[in-house]
This record gives sequence, structure tokens and C-alpha cells, in this order.
Amino acid sequence: MFSSLRSQLTLLLVALLVLLALVTGYATLNTMHRDSEQQARQILKVATNVFRQTLQVRSDQLTDSVRLLAADFGFRQAVATAEQATIQSVLENHGARINANLALLFSPDGRLLASTLPLPDSATLQQSFLQARAQQGAFTDIVSIEQHAYQIVLVPVRAPQVVAWVGMGFTVDEQLALQIQAITGLDVSFSQITITERRVLSSTLNETLQNAVMQQLNDLHLTEEQIESDLPLNYIAQAFSLDQQRQLWAFLHLPNERWLTNYQHLRSQLLQIFSLGLALALVTAFIYTRSVTRPLDKLVEFAAAIGKGANIAPPSVKLAEIALLANTLSLMRNAIFQRESELKQQAERDTLTGLGNRLAVDKHLPRLFSKAPGQLLQLNIAKFKHVNDSFGFGNGDLLLQQLAKRLLENKQVRFCARLGADEFLLALDASSTEQERSGLVQQLSQPFDLAGSVITLPLICGCYFYPQGETDVNKVLRRLDIALNSAKQQGLPLAIYQSGQDESHQRELTIIRDLPFALSSGQMFIAYQPKVDIVAQQAISAEALIRWQHPQLGFISPVEFILLAERSGNISLISNWMLQKVISQLASWLPMHPELCVAVNLSADDLLDEQLPIRITSWLAAQQVPVSALSLEVTESAVMQDTAKAINNLQQLKNTGIKLAIDDFGTGQSSLAYLKSLPVHEVKIDRAFIKDIEHNEQDELIVQATAKLAAGLGLRVTAEGLENQAGLSRVLAAGCQQVQGYYFSKPLAAEAFSNWLNDFAVEKAHYFTAATDPANHSDAAQ
Repeated sequence: MFSSLRSQLTLLLVALLVLLALVTGYATLNTMHRDSEQQARQILKVATNVFRQTLQVRSDQLTDSVRLLAADFGFRQAVATAEQATIQSVLENHGARINANLALLFSPDGRLLASTLPLPDSATLQQSFLQARAQQGAFTDIVSIEQHAYQIVLVPVRAPQVVAWVGMGFTVDEQLALQIQAITGLDVSFSQITITERRVLSSTLNETLQNAVMQQLNDLHLTEEQIESDLPLNYIAQAFSLDQQRQLWAFLHLPNERWLTNYQHLRSQLLQIFSLGLALALVTAFIYTRSVTRPLDKLVEFAAAIGKGANIAPPSVKLAEIALLANTLSLMRNAIFQRESELKQQAERDTLTGLGNRLAVDKHLPRLFSKAPGQLLQLNIAKFKHVNDSFGFGNGDLLLQQLAKRLLENKQVRFCARLGADEFLLALDASSTEQERSGLVQQLSQPFDLAGSVITLPLICGCYFYPQGETDVNKVLRRLDIALNSAKQQGLPLAIYQSGQDESHQRELTIIRDLPFALSSGQMFIAYQPKVDIVAQQAISAEALIRWQHPQLGFISPVEFILLAERSGNISLISNWMLQKVISQLASWLPMHPELCVAVNLSADDLLDEQLPIRITSWLAAQQVPVSALSLEVTESAVMQDTAKAINNLQQLKNTGIKLAIDDFGTGQSSLAYLKSLPVHEVKIDRAFIKDIEHNEQDELIVQATAKLAAGLGLRVTAEGLENQAGLSRVLAAGCQQVQGYYFSKPLAAEAFSNWLNDFAVEKAHYFTAATDPANHSDAAQ
């Protein structure tokens, strides 16, 4: 609703006017309210002074009258002679002459000798008497006696000593209130407020207002000279106490109707002025905003035309700022047209090489597919990373530019593009022969001149023959990538996509996708292959090997899915699952096989995990499995990923008491160099040196040398892959302490392995004394 500039400007002007009116009205009304309240307080202050003065004059008159009575000879004589009847008569007659409502006589010790009214409770009068006697002179006060308020005066009777105290009391009632009202012009109320009782004694207010005051007394907490608003409603009341005990209170009521009427009248005038100003502001704002926004509307139309690509003149406007904006839009239009032209040229070009980019590939390949069959090559520069590392990125870019120039100059290439990094796409005719392809690759692989150095880098190619009418560019590029990866894996300069490789690629994706679920669903299980101590002729250890029976793909080799797990970063899932399963199995086996030790293989990623030692020890502690029951096997290639961190983690594991072994020893490139620094307990000689040891003297020599070297370093030696009894005698003679292989047992399920341990303890002599036919032991891999 307020998204347009016109609406916002109008709203701003109106809001400013409203704010100004509110501030002005508030200040005016607030000032008037304070002035009216101040006037009311002044009126109440003056009325209060008049009230107090009236009470004082009345008190003086009453004191003079009582003093005349106290000085009367006959009265003093009657008091002196204690003539009760005479005293009573004198009190009544004299009280009647001065219109007193109460006359009384006290003895010098405070006993009430006579009274013109029955006084069941004279405690209040006793307090007044004590105060009068204490000041030894005339005493006046207002007290509450029998549900009435009296202004009393006490005067001593002397003959010549004080023989009595005579007093007169005058009610504080409506008559006094009317008298004060006549003087001050204000309504007056007298109230009694005690802890147990609150009531209005008399008032000049009408009955309804008196009832309102009565209701409000229950909530009042009065102090001297207190002003109460709305006591009763639409009145301002001044309260002050009449007695020293603050139980009798007088209220002067000032009606606020007059100044309230003036206040409301002024407020109405302010509202009228505000309404008129608001109307004028709306009209002014509408006229002003229209004069500003009409040129802007023209600019909006101009900008919309620019957005549609129209080439029109900018609108003519008078306001300098808007004219500047129009000129800016015109310049922007010219810049947009120029940039669009450049973008059209560059959108399908790689900025570094000038070749087509991925967008050009997606656009132009369908055209090639629709015309005729052909072939595509995907080139990758081998070891290009070393060029960037050794010569710098600038020279790396120069190499890419030189290769791009060769592609553009070659007449065999119908279309070429840079897919990214150091990968290029080439389109050739279907008639190009294998020899022509090889010649093209050789021509493109000619030495490159970088910073004065001649660099020769081989090119690796993947090739795919596409049929006419092919529509799926992504499928074609995927098959090209598969062919390129095949060339890299096989170490070939060029590989052609073969039918079925796509399915193999999909198989790999399926394995990677299903691996986490397989661990939790029971598709994966663990087999245990015994490791036999051929010196002590006992079996107290084994290696845990993972197996996967996929519901659709069937049995999947560990070599296949472990490699894919490492590539996809999921190998830690397998390792953690294996460790927990093996530790749990050990917890159930240890009561039957207390000396059993099971080995678990770790990957390179596991060795770089600094939290691995903590997790393993916590799992062992949770299952109450001793650290001696677990062994860990690592390959030398895994250690070489990050030697320092791997050795540090291995050292932590060794410190906990876990046994460590180097697996597949002898197949790496740095075995001897790292063996002396690795904190391990065991070396496992790879099966490549064991399976044919009875026929191959070189294998036997390697095993003997390795065993002697390990013994010198204090390491235990295990021979992997033993398949017959003839080989057993050779590895024993070579100095190996343990053997693992099909000669003793293939990998077994947990229950079968437990049974094998029991059987081996009984039948172990069979393995070491009987000549076993090698034909009974297949040459199968572990």
C-alpha cells in the first residue's frame, strides 16, 4: 500500500504534521492541567487557612465564655461546698446561655463531678483533662465523644487555689460546616477515621456524594495537608486533622467542573485545528508529491524500455536532480548494450585459453550429435600439478594456452573446449582412424616451452564414439570420463569407452551408496582366519576379515568396496564398525579362550585420526576386554600418507598395550627405511613371497632375510598365504614364528572359528607331521 514514492512522501508529511500537532496539543493541555491544578491547590490552601482561623475564633469565644463561668462567685461557692444540685443547675443554665452542647466539671484529681450529658466512657475527656492540667491554663481541643465530635474548652476554677476544672463542648456538625461553607464557598465534610471505624460525621454534600466519600474513606491513608483527587468524583479535596490523635478529619471539597469544562473546550478546539491542518497537509502533500513523482514515472517507463532492449530517447524533465538521473539511465543503457555484446561473445569462451567452455559444450554438442556420428576425445595433462608446483601458476596457464593454440590450429579437430582445469574436449569425425588419433595425440604432446625450459608432459585420453541422434550430453561426458579414468588406471595414453563400463560405474556408485546401510542391516559380517604359532604349535590369534553379501550385487570383494570406501571417505565407518564388532565378539570368547588375540586392519585415514586411540580404549573398557586381546594391522603405504602423525598415533596405541603389526610387508617402496622407526610388534610377510616358497629359492631367501632383520629389531614374523605342508617347513626354517593361510584354515564365521580352535587343540599334530596333499588346498586368495 505504501510502496510507492508518492505514498511514502505523503505519509511522511502527514506524519510530521500529526507529530507536531500531538506534541503541541500535549504541551498545551498539560500546561493547562498544571495551571488548573495549581489554582485548585491555591484555593484549597486559602480555604484551609480560613477554616483554621474560624475554628480558632470560635475557640477563643468559647474560652472567654467558660472563663466567665469559672469566675462566677456563686459557681465557685457551689463548687467549694460541693453542692451537686447547684453545680448541675449552673452548668445547664450557663451552657444554655452560650449554646454549648456539653457542660462538665472535673475535680482537681480528674474525677468527673458533673456533666449535662450522660458519658459512659470518659476516657477521651480524661486525656484532655490531663493535658489541660499539665499546661495549668485554659485548654481547647476537638474530641470524639459518643459518635459525635466536640470542640471542648477546659478552664481551672480557682478559690484561690484550683478547686475544679469546668469545661464546655460544642458539636462539630453540619451547622459548623455550613458556616464554613458560607465563608469559603466550598463543601465541607467531617469524618472519623480510626483503625476500627471510618465514617462521615457531617457534610454539606448531598447524600449521594456523601455515600461516595464514605466508600472512598476505606482506601485512604491520610497525612497532614494531603490533597486527594476525585474525592468524591469530579472534586479535589483538602484533608487535615482536627485532633491531636488524627482521628477526626475535615475535608474541603472543591469542584473541578469549571476548569474541566474549560479543558474539554480547549481540547475540542485543538482537535478542530488539527483536523483542518491535516486536511490542508493532505492536499499540499498530494500536489507536491505528484509534481515530484510524475517525472519519476516517466523515468520508470524509460527504465522499463531499457530492460526490454528498446533504444529510445530519455524523457525531458525540469528538476535538476531527476534530469541527472535520466542522463545516468541513458548512460547505463549504453553501457548495458555494450556489455551485452561482450557477454554474448564471452559467455561461451574460456577466458584463459579462448576455447569453448562448458556452456559451449552443452550448446554445441547436440548440434554435432544431430548431424552425423563421430568421436569425442577427453584430454588430460599428466602430472600437470607438478608444473604449477615447480614453475608457478603463471607458467601453468601458459602451458594451457599453448595446448589450446595447438588444438585450434589442428584441422582434424571439428570442435574443442576446455572442460576445466587441465581437461579438454575434442570432437573428431567418425572416420578418424586409430593411427590418426595417435598422431593427433603425439602432435599435441610435443614439448612445451616454459620460461626457457622445454617441458614434455604426456597426454592421457579417453575416447567415445557417439551415434547420430544422441541427445544426452551428460551421459556422453560421463562415458568420456569413464574412458579417461580407465586410461589412467591402466597406464595407457588412450582408452576407448567399452560397452558395459557405464554399468561398472553405476555398480561403484551403488556400492558407495549402499555401504552405510549394509553396515547397519546385517549385509556385512566378519570372518576370522586363524594365525598359528608354528614354533609353539598353538593357535591363540586370528585376523578379522570383513565380508559383504549384497542383496542385488551378490558377494562383493573386500578389495573392491574397501577401495571405494577410501575414495569416498567412508572407510572410517567400516573401521569403527569392525572394531566394535570384534571387541564385542572377544568379550563373548574370552571366558572360553582367555589368551585369544584378534587383529583388525586399519586404513590410512584411521592412522591420521587423533581420536582413534581414545575410542578404541573406551570400547575395550566398555566391554571389559583387555588390551592384550586386540591387535591392529596397518600397511606401510598407509603409514607413508603422513608419517609423523601416523607414527604418533601408533605410539599412543602401543602405549596402551595394544599389539601392532605391519601388514603386506615387502610390497612397498620404503619398508626397510621405515621399519626401524615404526612402533610395532609384528611383521607380516606378504603372501606373494610365501605361496610358492617351496618352489622359488628367491622367495625363500627374501623370507629368510626379512625374518632375520625382524628378529634383529625384536619383532615377531608372520607368514601370510601358506597353502601346503611343504611350504610350512620352509617358513619355519626361514625363522617365521606365525603362519596364516589356507593350509590351516580359510576365514571362518565366528561360531565355526570357535569350533576350529577346539579341534585344533586336539588335532594340531596332524598339521605338523602329516604330509598334506597340496591339491587339497586351493590357491585362493584370502
